[in-house]
Amino acid sequence: MSLDALDDYTVSPLFSPAEKALLDYVTELTRDKTVNPTTFSRLPEYYSDRQICEIVWLVASEHLYNITNIGLNIHSDMLCDISKRRS
Repeated sequence: MSLDALDDYTVSPLFSPAEKALLDYVTELTRDKTVNPTTFSRLPEYYSDRQICEIVWLVASEHLYNITNIGLNIHSDMLCDISKRRS
């Protein structure tokens, strides 16, 4: 599966119903900082409580990582520059 297909995951046959439910959930959580109860209620059809908690943790930790980088004005291309300055 190509990452290019993610833009059209809702209609793409490349994604299973479980993957579409997951992508709907993480998209709403990331973009809107809220999740529609209907979207959330689809997760237990495919994922255990533990898996749902792990999904939430992954989204939250990635958000923390990204917001930290924004706060420190660190962009992905600057990581190489930081390591060069140290040596």
